[in-house]
Amino acid sequence: MIGAFALSVSSEWLKQKRSLTFWLVTGSAFFVPAIIFLSRFRRIDALPAVYRADGFWERLWVQSWESMALMILPMAIMLTVTLITQIEDRNYAWKQVHASPQPLATIFTAKLVVILALVVEMILWFTAAIYLAGILPAVILPNVDAPPRAFPAARFLARDVDFLIDALPIVALQYLLALRFRTFLTPLGVGMAVWILSIGTISWTYNYVVPYSYAGLDYLMVEYKRPLMLPASPRAMAALYFVVFTIAGYGMYALRRDKG
Repeated sequence: MIGAFALSVSSEWLKQKRSLTFWLVTGSAFFVPAIIFLSRFRRIDALPAVYRADGFWERLWVQSWESMALMILPMAIMLTVTLITQIEDRNYAWKQVHASPQPLATIFTAKLVVILALVVEMILWFTAAIYLAGILPAVILPNVDAPPRAFPAARFLARDVDFLIDALPIVALQYLLALRFRTFLTPLGVGMAVWILSIGTISWTYNYVVPYSYAGLDYLMVEYKRPLMLPASPRAMAALYFVVFTIAGYGMYALRRDKG
C-alpha cells in the first residue's frame, strides 16, 4: 500500500518536471531577495552602518516577507496548483490515469503531496535567498563587514512552517477549483478574485473569513505586532479551512461522472 502510493507520488513528481513549475517556484523564491540585493548597491556608502546593526537579519526578514506573504506566495501557489492539475488536461491523459490500477484517493492525494512539496521547496528557497541577499554584499564589497550576529536559521525556519500552514487553504481551494474546471484561466481567475478580496479586506474586522488572508494576517500580527481580533490563531483557522476544502475537493473529484 505504502509502496504503491510512493510510486504514484514519484510518477506525479516526474510529470511536473516537464512543466514550468521549476522556474515558477525558483523565480518566485528569488524575486524579492534579488530586488533587495540589487537595491543595496544604490547606497553603498550607507551599507557598513546597516551591516553593523544588531537586528540586521530580522529587518531583512521582515522586509522580504512583506511582499512574499501578501502577494508573491499566494500568486505563486495559485499558478503552481493550476499548472500541476492541468498536466493531464493539456495532454488528454486523464483516461490513462484513471485506467491505471490506482484508487481515486491515491491519485488525488499524490497530486496534493507533490503540490505541497513544491510549496515547501519554494519557501525554503526563499529563506536561502534571504540569506544570500544579506551575506553577498559583505562578500563582494571590501568595506562591508558580515553582520555581527549569525543568521537565525532555526527561528526563521519555524516561521517558515507558520507561513506554510497559513498558505494551506490556498493550496486546497485552488486544487478543488483546478479539478472542477478543465481550463487554465477559470480556477486562476477565481483564485485571484479571492486573493484580491483578502487584500482589500485586510483591515476589516472579519478579515479572517477570507481563506486566502492568513499569511498576511500572520505577518501583520507577528512581524509588525499589529493587534488583530481573531477567533483563533491564523494557523489554526488555516488548518481548518484546509481540511474542509480538501474533503470537499476529493468528494467532488470522486463523485464526478465525467473524469476526463
